[in-house]
Amino acid sequence: MDLLLYNDNSNKEAFEYTNAFVAQHAAVSLLPSIFSEKSNYKDHVWKSASFDRIIAIKNTAIDYALAHDYDALFLVDADLVLHPQTLYHLAALNKDFVFEIFWTVFTDQLFAKPNCWDVHSWDYYNADSILKLKEPGTYKVGAGGACTLLSKKAMQAGVHFSKIKNMPFGGEDRHICTRAEVLGIDIHIDTHFPAFHIFNSSLIPQAQEWIKRGHSRDYFEPWLDAAWRSHVIAYTKPAVIFVPQHKLEKLKMALYKAKRAYINYMRYH
Repeated sequence: MDLLLYNDNSNKEAFEYTNAFVAQHAAVSLLPSIFSEKSNYKDHVWKSASFDRIIAIKNTAIDYALAHDYDALFLVDADLVLHPQTLYHLAALNKDFVFEIFWTVFTDQLFAKPNCWDVHSWDYYNADSILKLKEPGTYKVGAGGACTLLSKKAMQAGVHFSKIKNMPFGGEDRHICTRAEVLGIDIHIDTHFPAFHIFNSSLIPQAQEWIKRGHSRDYFEPWLDAAWRSHVIAYTKPAVIFVPQHKLEKLKMALYKAKRAYINYMRYH
C-alpha cells in the first residue's frame, strides 16, 4: 500500500508537516503542485472554481493510479478521520465503487445526514433510504463520495470527476457517480466503520473524543435517536405544492424564488 498526498493548503506549517511526513516514510509520496494560484477554501463555502480545483486534483490521482498499475485507489477528503479498519474492510468487499459512511449536521439542517443519496442532488426515494444506514451493512445507492474506493476496473472503464457539461450540479461527486451509473458500475455505501466528518473546527474536540473511545460506532447513536428518525421522516415526505391564491401570495412566491436563485448562483459561482 502506497500513500499519495496532495498538499493544497496555503498554510506554511501545513507544508512543513507534509514535507517532514513524506521524508519519514518510504511508501509516502507527494504530488507536485498543478496550480500557480493558492487555494481558497473557507467554511465549506464552495464555488465553481473550488470544485474545478478539486476535480483536477482527484483526476490527477486517478491518472497516477492507472499509470502505476494500482489495483485500487482510495480517495479521502482532508476533513475526515477514519476508523483504522476502514480501508481493509472496503477492499475486502470486492466492489468497484464503494465508500464509507459519515454523518454530518450541516449548518442549515436539524439532523445528521449521510454522505449518500438516491437522486441528484441529495434527494431520497423515501425515509428508509436514510434510516437503514444506521445499521451495519453495505447498500447500493444512487450517489455519494468523499471516502471512496475505486477499483482498477472502474478507473479503466472511464470513471472520473470531470464535469458533465449538461448537468448543472456543482459537486464533483455528482459527476463521477453519474458516469459510473451510465457505465453500469454499481455504487455502494458501507456502514460498518463510520468516519468522523470535521465539518467545522468546533467539532475537533468531538473527533478527538471519538478516537479515545476506539472509533466506536456507538459514539454516533445519540445523533441517530428517535428525534433524528422523526426529522428524517418529515424531511423525506412528499412536498405539498403551494399554489398562491391572491396577488400578495404570488408576490411573496416570486420574491422567495428570486432569493433562492440568487443564493444558488452565489454558491456555485
